Order: sequence, then C-alpha cells, then structure tokens
Amino acid sequence: MSIVLNSFPPETVKDELLTYGKEIFNIAILRSQRDFSERDRLVLNLLRPHLLQTYQNAQILTQMQQEQTQLNRTIEQLNLITLTGDGNVRLMTPQAWMLLQQYFQASPHYGSRLPENLQRWVHYQLSLLTQTDNIPSPTLPLQIEQDGKRLTIRFVVDRSQQQYLLMLEEQPARSFSVESLELLGLTRREAEVLFWVARDKSNEAIATILECSDKTVKKHLEHIYAKFEVQTRSGAVIFALEKLGILNS
Repeated sequence: MSIVLNSFPPETVKDELLTYGKEIFNIAILRSQRDFSERDRLVLNLLRPHLLQTYQNAQILTQMQQEQTQLNRTIEQLNLITLTGDGNVRLMTPQAWMLLQQYFQASPHYGSRLPENLQRWVHYQLSLLTQTDNIPSPTLPLQIEQDGKRLTIRFVVDRSQQQYLLMLEEQPARSFSVESLELLGLTRREAEVLFWVARDKSNEAIATILECSDKTVKKHLEHIYAKFEVQTRSGAVIFALEKLGILNS
C-alpha cells in the first residue's frame, strides 16, 4: 500500500481515507512546510509496513466476518438443536423450532426449552452415556409419524465442544406397500409375494390370491432371497422394513 501526500499550504492537514467494507482508516499528516524533510520521509518509511499490515488485517477480518455471516445463514436452515452438558437448550434454529411445534406442540417461547416428552428422551440418552467411560454406542433415533410424514431425531455427542446435538429430519412416511417394495429392486410380482408374506400368508394362500401355482410363489421367494441376501421369509420382511425406514436396524 502506498500513501500519496501532496503539497499543501502551511498549517494544513491532509487526510487520506482508506475504506474496506465498513472499516475506515484515517491517516493524517500535520506539517508546516511545503517540502518533506528527511525526518518526514523517515517517519513515512517507518509507518509504511505497519499501515500495510493493518490494511491486510482489515481484509482478513472482513473476509472472516463474511464467512461467519454465511455460516450463520447456513446453520439457520438446518434442523439443529445444541444442548448443554445437562441437556438444556443452548441453541435452536428456527427450522428445528417449527418442527417441534408441529410434532410436539412445543412451547410458544422460541428456543427456550424442549417439549416434555423430548426432554425425557434426551435425559434417557444422557443416562446411557454415564454407564460407560468408553466411546458411546450409536443410539436409536426417535421417530414420530404424523399426517403422512415422519420426524426422525438423532442424538449426537459433540465431545470437541462438550455439548450434545439433536439433528432433526422430516421425510415422507413410507408404508409397507407393493409400490414401496418395488423401490427396493423387486419386480411387481416379487413385491406382491413379499407383501403377502409380511401378512403371514402361506405359499398356498399367496398362490390363491395371485392366481398362480405354489411353485411360482416359491420361485419368486428365491429371487427375493438372492436380491436381499437373506435365507428366510422373516429375514426378507425384516430387511424390507429396515430399508423402508419402518423398522430401525
């Protein structure tokens, strides 16, 4: 960075303004002579590296502020709740609060506390952590279905910040239907067979319902076992339930 100082009448002050973002640096040189003396030049040379460093620091600070603003905006879009060590709310994003209101009829006081049912679940998760000194095992998420949608809440330990996180995710609730089974890679007929297997129908009963032979039903089951890498009827049903998110693995 260079500073340009022009000649001015005696007893005047020349201000050079450096602006970056919202930061303004005002540099004033007060002198009574037209020409620079050796002392003036020495002072300017001594100031130059410090002013340059100040300007560079201002650039870095502005960049950090911009990144922090962007990070805050990103966090606000997440369904995230951070908890203190004793399970109290430290931070709750607006999106998370809206989900709590929808599924728990949460308190109208935004971000103040968790709904009672959710608070009990959090305390239970905390009690599990006190039972071992090792790294805690992953806990099963809390799932709530309502109006054809499912809210999944995961309890996450953030040891680096000595806090806990609740990650909320809302998805359409999947039902155990022929159409949903087809999404797992089954043919229409295989999906129909597994649909009735899940309802505890025998091969003979399924053959009657689908108007085919027992041998055909058995062949479809063999294909299902191969695709799901299981060996039994119950194993195929459990695999499908887990993949559809109906049953926690």
